[in-house]
Order: sequence, then C-alpha cells, then structure tokens
Amino acid sequence: MIESHPYRADIDGLRALAIVPVVLFHAEVPGFGGGFVGVDVFFVISGYLITSIIAHELRTGRFSLARFYERRVRRILPALFAVLLASALATALILYPGEARGFSRSLIAATLFVSSIFFHRESGYFDQEAELKPLLHTWSLSVEEIFYILYPVLLWQVWRRGQRSRIALVGGIAALSFAASVIALRLDPASTAAFFLPHLRAWELLIGTIVALAPLRLPRGRIFSDVISILGLILIAWPVHAYSQDTIFPGLAALSPCLGAALLILAGQRRPSLIGRGLSWQPIVLIGLISYSLYLWHWPIFVFARHLMGPDLPLGVSLLLVSASLFLAILSWRCIERPFRGRSGVLPRPLLFGAAALAAVILVGIGLHGERTAGWLGRYPPELAVILAAADDRDPRQPECESVRADTPGCRYGDPDAPPVIALFGDSHAATYATLLGELARERGTSVLSLSMPICPPALGWQGEPLSWREDCERFQQLALKRIIATPSIHTVVMSGRYRIYPFDDPDAGLIEAMDAAIDALVAAGKRVVLVYPVPEPGVDVPTVLAEAVLEGRDPERVGQLMHDDRWVTAALDGLGAQTPLIRLHPHRILCRDTLCLFLRDGQVLYYDDNHLSVSGVRLLRPLFAPLFDRRDGRAWPD
Repeated sequence: MIESHPYRADIDGLRALAIVPVVLFHAEVPGFGGGFVGVDVFFVISGYLITSIIAHELRTGRFSLARFYERRVRRILPALFAVLLASALATALILYPGEARGFSRSLIAATLFVSSIFFHRESGYFDQEAELKPLLHTWSLSVEEIFYILYPVLLWQVWRRGQRSRIALVGGIAALSFAASVIALRLDPASTAAFFLPHLRAWELLIGTIVALAPLRLPRGRIFSDVISILGLILIAWPVHAYSQDTIFPGLAALSPCLGAALLILAGQRRPSLIGRGLSWQPIVLIGLISYSLYLWHWPIFVFARHLMGPDLPLGVSLLLVSASLFLAILSWRCIERPFRGRSGVLPRPLLFGAAALAAVILVGIGLHGERTAGWLGRYPPELAVILAAADDRDPRQPECESVRADTPGCRYGDPDAPPVIALFGDSHAATYATLLGELARERGTSVLSLSMPICPPALGWQGEPLSWREDCERFQQLALKRIIATPSIHTVVMSGRYRIYPFDDPDAGLIEAMDAAIDALVAAGKRVVLVYPVPEPGVDVPTVLAEAVLEGRDPERVGQLMHDDRWVTAALDGLGAQTPLIRLHPHRILCRDTLCLFLRDGQVLYYDDNHLSVSGVRLLRPLFAPLFDRRDGRAWPD
C-alpha cells in the first residue's frame, strides 16, 4: 500500500458491502432490487480516502500533484485498460456492426474518462437498451476521475485558509450539488443528468471528504460507535432491499446509502466498531480488495452473455456468471492491479505516464476505427454486410430533427430556399417519412417541414405515456400546430404515429378526442389533412434476424411475418374526422403481399430496427406520397 494513512481493514470490508449488492443487482438476484446503491457507497469511500491521503501529505508538507496522479494512474488504469481491450475483442467476435459502432463510441469516451457525459447525451428514445452496453458501468469511473482531477487542486489551494474555511467550502459545494440533483429530479423524475453528470453526483463524494476533514471525535466508549455502525449498516441494507429501478434516484433517495457509508467510516475512526469488526473478517476484506476489478469485469461479462443468450438470463446462468466474474477479478487483482501498485510498482513515473498515454491512444484508435468502419463491417461477407448496414439506413438528421424539447424548431427537407408546402406532424414513425417527402419536395423545387417528438402522437392537448418529456409532449403539440397554422405556404399536413402503442381502446384516455381536436384546428385553418395508417411492425430487430437467416443458410427474401390483427387501431383511426374530408394512406398495402409482410425486398432491408422503416423501406411508399404535391383536394386517393 502506498497510502500514508493507517490501513483500515473495515473500509476494504465496506468496499465488499458496496460491490456485492451491485453485482447481485445486475445478476437480477431476488432481494437486491436496489443493489445499485453500492455505487453511491463507493463514491463516499473514494471521497474519504482521497481526502485523507491529501490532507495527511499537506499537513506534513509532502503533497505533490504529480505523485497524487501517479497513484491514481497505478490504481485505476492498468485494470481498466485491460477490461477495455478485452471488451473490444469480445465486441469484434460477438456484436453486430450497429452494436459494435455504439461500443466504439463508448470505448473512446471510457478511455478519455468522459463516459458519464457520453452516456447522458446518448440516452434517449432511440438508444440501445442499457443492459446491452458493455461499457455503461464506466460512467461511475468517469465521475470519480473528473473529481480526482479537480478536487486535489481545490483542496491544495484552500488548505492554508484554515480548517473552518475548508469545511465551509467543501460543505457549500456539496449542498449546492445535492440541491441541484434534487431539483433536477423534481423537474424530471427520469433525469439522466442527475444520474450521470459529475456535478450532480459530486455531493456523494464530498460527504466522504467532509468525514475526513471534519474534526469529529466519538465518545471513548464502544457503545456509541457500535450503535452508529449498526445504523450505518441499516441505512445501506435497507435501500439495497427496498429500492428498485422505479425508485426516483439519486437525489433524496441516495442520502440513505451515502449517510450509511459515512457513519460506518466515522464509527471506526477511533477503534473498530461492532459492524467494522465484522467487515474486517478476512474473506470479506478479500472481496473488498478485488472490488475494483470485480466491478470492471462483471458488467461486460453479463452484457456479452445477454447478447449471446438473450436479455432474460436464468438465475442459474447469472450465478455462474457471478462466479466467472469473481475468478477474473481475482486474476486481475493479482496479475494486473498489484504489480502496478506501490512505490516499487512496475515502471517508474515517466515510463508509467508514457505507457498510459500510449495505451489510451491505442484504445481511442480502436474506437475511431470501429466508428469509421461502421462497427467493423468488413468482418462479414458482402451480402451479409449489406443487410447489417441497414441498421444505419435511417435519416442522418435524426438526432437533430427528433427532439424531446417542446419548442423544437423541427427540420426542413427538400429545397432549403423554398417555403414548405407540406408539414409532417407526429412521433418517430412520422419522422421516418421526412426523407422521402424531402426527396419529392426537392424534385418539385419546394420543401417540407417536419415536426416530430418520440412517443408523442399527432394530437392537441394529450400528454401521452408517463415519460420524462410527458408535459413537453402536450406543449409540443400546441406549438407545432400553431406554427403549421401560421405558415400560409403549408397546404397539407401529414399526421402519422406508431398508433399501436397508444391507448385508443381506453375511453378515458382522451386520445381520440385530442386527435380530432388537432384535425379540426387544421381544417378550420384551411389545411388539408392526411392520416397515415400504421406500418406493419416486425417486433424483432430486422437486420439481426435477416443476418441470422443468411448465416443459417435460409433465404432472407422469404423472412417476414404475418400481418398483425390491428382492427382496433384501424377502427379508431377510421372514426377520426368523421365530418372532415381526410386523405387516408395505408402503407401496409404496399409493404405486405396478401397477409405476409417481408423484411427484405429487391435486396433492400425495409426496417432498421424492430419497428421503424428504413430509408429504403420508406422509398417503397413513393406512390402513396407523391400525389400529395400534385393535388389539393378530393377525398379519393390512390393507396
């Protein structure tokens, strides 16, 4: 150990108390629904230990930023870089290009310690499911590393101002960070900013720093320290069992595990407490010693297993994966972590920093290559590469043009210098038509205005599903309709949505009335309304299913599904605009042959995921949409 403060076995035991719930939560073991709070315990431990080390060196006049960062490099980078490299290799062997491309981006972010910011910005409606991202867990390392970069400099600068000033400054920053986290979750209970971003998590690390800085001395008797250690254990154990993924977190809910960790640390400052003596038991300490490697290895192991075996792993398989994670963690700790640790660790400081920089450059290079080759698409034969490339056969302007902001300006397609004559209004399924309408508009020297919000149907005054942008959906509808009505050049409004997911069958939902209100407002403004019926939904990731068919020797041109029974949706849409001359378009009449809806036609993959048409798939609907630019009236329409 290179730390110059007295070693406390109970803190390594506390690390075990943090990592075990995290691993069992990811393994979906019953009773550990709130195991994710172990990460918050780690934050408190990190804040305490880092402050203890820096404070001791500042008091003795031996503090050096270079030495501090050397310790961090030796402690963190060797095992991390080993996991990143192993994950890149597993990705090349297991993941399909679309998934590999996402991994490549996250590899760059994890190497540069900005993955907390990366995953915050990446999260959204079109994002890959969290349990399928091999490097998602590196967000917490990003939070800690950003803290390690900024905090030592801050503490160094304020050290001479005295103890009260130090505590006041650190406590003030912690209070601001905590308040910002609570406010962010009050405004948006599903806030990814509150979960991922370092400045909204800083208060958890700073709780540990306050324990290290504050001159708190417990009574000499053991009873008091034993009692607060028991209370600390309860404050951690209770949320591990009682919390779930539905808990609004972190914010106020994170106080319990953070205060519990702080109390356990505080209880053992003078002498081992009751719980501290239990945490100092050698097998528990061993788990604490390997906790960093265990945290690094277990998540990719589970993610790649889910890619191979499906998202719902049997409990027996999950426990085997836990055992494999423990084995790899012990090897990683013994063969990678320990050789680099301490003053006599392998490589002197200059070579250590140089090797770390070179390794980072290599990993970033791997990530850039994966991004530029669309997820190492060249791994596959040409016919398979064409199918897999369909995962990217989507509107390149999608991130820009589909927003959960109520005041989104939308996007113009077609001739940018010409006023729009058609408006596209609806959710992400409506947005898929933007590229085709844009091509048709450009051919005619005009343009199309696309206004779309994920999971927000074309209606007026309907809030939608309980999503983080629920209230924004209603406001988006109001602003979009206001803008369409106020644009005199727009003569036609195309309304579309993924109607199967909306509660048309619930008379209390008010969706039918809200859609009728939107139609009435548009018609009253002199606009022609086009209602696009839903497209067939495969329900499976189409590029992946087609690729598997090719690998199994089946003809991908014959892969498809029978048409869903959507009579309830069709009936609801048929009832809209009963007193209004609507134009009704039925994409399934082109996309399906009789009752069979194919996924591949003339070498073109029709979907880029499990429900959205690809750009190639949308182009098949050209006969439906082209007449919208040529006619202004009439009920009958070719479909």
